[in-house]
Amino acid sequence: MQAQSEEPSDLASAEVRWYFGVFVVWEAQRRFERSGEPVRLGPRSFDLLLQLIKRAGEFVGKDDLLATVWGGVVVEEASVRVHMSTLRKALGEPGESDECKEWISNVPLRGYRFNGRVRREAPGIPARPAAPLADPGFTPLPVRLTELVGREADVASVLEALDTHRLVTIVGTGGIGKTRLAIHAAESHQHRHGAEIAFVDLSSLISQDHVLGTLARAVGVPADLPDIVGAITQRLMARAVLLLIDNCEHVVDSLALPIAGLLSVLPGLRILATSREALRVTGEYVFRLPALAIPDAEQISLTQALHWPSVELLVERAKAAGAGAFDESHGPLLAQITRQVDGIPLAIELVAARLGVQPVVDLARRLDDHMRLYAFSRAALARHRTLAAALDWSIALLSDTELRLFRWLSVFRGRFDVEAALGVSAGGMDAEVAFDALISLVNKSLVFFDSNDAVAPYKLLDTTRSYAAALLAQSDERPALLRRHAVLMRDLMKAAAAELSDLTEQAWAGRYAHRLDDVRFALEVCLTQQPDAKMAASLVTASAPLWFHLAQVVEYRDRVSAALALVDRQPTRDTETATWLNTALVSALLHTGRSTPELGAAADQALAGALAVKIPVLELQARWGRCTHDMFRGEYSAALDQAHTLMAAARSWSDPAALNLAHRVMAMANHFCGHFDVARMHSEASVRVGGGLGHARANMVGVNAIVAAKAMLSRTLWVQGETARALEEASDAVDRAQAAGKSVSLCSALYGACPVALWAGELELAAQWIHLMTDEARRKGLVGWLRYAEWFSQGLQLGIAPDRDLYVREVAGQLATYDAPHREMLATFCIDWVDDEMIERVSRGESPWVAAEVWRAAGWRAEQNAAPDEADAFYLRATETARQQGAVAWEKRAALARVRRPGARPVHR
Repeated sequence: MQAQSEEPSDLASAEVRWYFGVFVVWEAQRRFERSGEPVRLGPRSFDLLLQLIKRAGEFVGKDDLLATVWGGVVVEEASVRVHMSTLRKALGEPGESDECKEWISNVPLRGYRFNGRVRREAPGIPARPAAPLADPGFTPLPVRLTELVGREADVASVLEALDTHRLVTIVGTGGIGKTRLAIHAAESHQHRHGAEIAFVDLSSLISQDHVLGTLARAVGVPADLPDIVGAITQRLMARAVLLLIDNCEHVVDSLALPIAGLLSVLPGLRILATSREALRVTGEYVFRLPALAIPDAEQISLTQALHWPSVELLVERAKAAGAGAFDESHGPLLAQITRQVDGIPLAIELVAARLGVQPVVDLARRLDDHMRLYAFSRAALARHRTLAAALDWSIALLSDTELRLFRWLSVFRGRFDVEAALGVSAGGMDAEVAFDALISLVNKSLVFFDSNDAVAPYKLLDTTRSYAAALLAQSDERPALLRRHAVLMRDLMKAAAAELSDLTEQAWAGRYAHRLDDVRFALEVCLTQQPDAKMAASLVTASAPLWFHLAQVVEYRDRVSAALALVDRQPTRDTETATWLNTALVSALLHTGRSTPELGAAADQALAGALAVKIPVLELQARWGRCTHDMFRGEYSAALDQAHTLMAAARSWSDPAALNLAHRVMAMANHFCGHFDVARMHSEASVRVGGGLGHARANMVGVNAIVAAKAMLSRTLWVQGETARALEEASDAVDRAQAAGKSVSLCSALYGACPVALWAGELELAAQWIHLMTDEARRKGLVGWLRYAEWFSQGLQLGIAPDRDLYVREVAGQLATYDAPHREMLATFCIDWVDDEMIERVSRGESPWVAAEVWRAAGWRAEQNAAPDEADAFYLRATETARQQGAVAWEKRAALARVRRPGARPVHR
């Protein structure tokens, strides 16, 4: 009895178990559990589940499932659907932590795929390292929609190379299958070693200048930081990461140096690259990918032919295209076809697509005739000639409509959707005709379709896009198509801007981030190939949110400047267009660093142009830019003058969004001018007006209206002595910004929250907020906000530095290199961080918001120099200044300093 009672335990410890989500599948016991509770499944449903989880991430065809689950029993395909429906009901919906939207996906003609992350445990067999949770900042690998056929030995070779070399390059001609092999090898490497993976696709780049930015974005680093390689290094430090860099051949010169640098300082980094040529980097292992093996005998049965990978691929893809059953007599014909295309996978897929509508006998004969003719008429390398011949032959079988659309689709640099495809065909082709042609091109393997991509599922592979682009260049359609593409991108960017208020950053990026290379290409065309100043200006201003979101603000700034230069070269002055561009330039410059003469000139030109064309929204943006520029450089009186003018204009327009922005500008300008009561009034008014605006695009500066108002309100409240409410408003601003998922809004909230926490002595909260601001600004390349985070970090170090006095001296020695706003902020953290220049500035009335703090610091310096009367005078001046401003917090600090001085006279309010 005892042995009997122990048997289940022994059985449990001796069998294979499969884990996913809250579920466990006990293979030998055929038991299925959810959170430890048994789930009833019929035997067929259980077998279906087991087959799917064993091949998780792969598509399993209906034929495979019928053969495995119903082996030897004749049933209809409907049986699979019925049991699959039962299985889905038993599984329910995945949870938020399960990393998939549905447990099981179904793609017609491909089969079923299990999407969950599966972990296998077996006795005596070391568990395969679980792949780490995907870093949300890493670009994931593309989903493999088809099985890798005939490449088992090649995968093994690549994996062996990765085990012993940190840079492996898969080299081969176009269409040979480098990308598919690399993705499969990367997945296998991850399963073996638990490494993190980031995918870098260089195929859509039009310039080598964008290589580093693309590499940065793939690992979640802003693409326009001054030292991109350094930022990537910091991001990947002490991590086991595999970078899969795809399609390197056209940017090798720009890629080799940064790759070598990263490998030299990141011991946990491995790189798997695909290219038509080696990267020529020290330590590189080059794996030259051959074509698929082809039968070496002409007379061969189908059974024998299927042992050859090229025939296996041809048959599999032909079945997916709807081909009928093959019999043993078809072996020689199928072998002949693979020989004709030299075993090149892309060429095999192209001809296989025809087997859905053409008998194998007819296809083999026609292909043979075509290849013989092509071999005598073209001079090229054999492999290139074969692939070109396959493409030529596929193109020759297209209808005129399909051929035209194929040419036109070459204008897309990356992924696209149906609407975009119809957009470039608008005016030249009926929408329904274009749609039918697109589907036909997918069926003929000339356009790639990814059913897992709900946003932009279509793409031309690099080889086919280049071929289609060459066809377009040979026609007279190219200028019109490029213009149509630019118009499409402009309209898409306008639609994207309109959706900013309705979507989180993540959702917005998922919908529009893939358009960047197309926007780049359209701008390149408008600026250089087919100069069009009006279109370039329209596109560059409409696409601003995309550049900012993807942290490409430096590149955007340069694009704006280029468009502005093109507008200025036109024979007729276009003031309105130039004003829009100058306004955009001001915004870009404000976000990319400190005030410069270029920023001042752009702000002046934007304002002058806005007044000339009398467009309210332009005047609103221009005055905001001018005022913000003045505040950034510490010219607070000038900023207040602009703020008053902006408020007067906004009141005359009766536009709530304009009035809200005017209140915010007035609040900030008055705060820095030391008019704290007035600043508070405008902040509170902005909160009231902003209640109905949310993230409205009309706010112009990309910040949530209430968040921005509360950020300034919290700072003002603290200065007025209301610490508890200041912290409450600061926390609310941060919470609102985080809930909205907007980086600029979050930085705006933290601009108010961080100093309030520091002034209040809440160091733990301050550290949390400062780190959050630093990370967010770095992640998005918001250099303008990052500088404030660095200032606040200096204040935080006062409370946590191991040697406070040493740290104070170090910062004091750097004061001369800081601009006035930086030194003003530091003055509120430490009285030792006030120098003669700061005292002189306050004496001239130029830093009114910290005047009381500077006079207090001057009193401290006099006290240290044994000048008690002078110290007393400075302390008294600090107290009176703070009292006049209603700056209760500054007054308390000054009064406390004076009271603590030996022999000081009492202070009377």
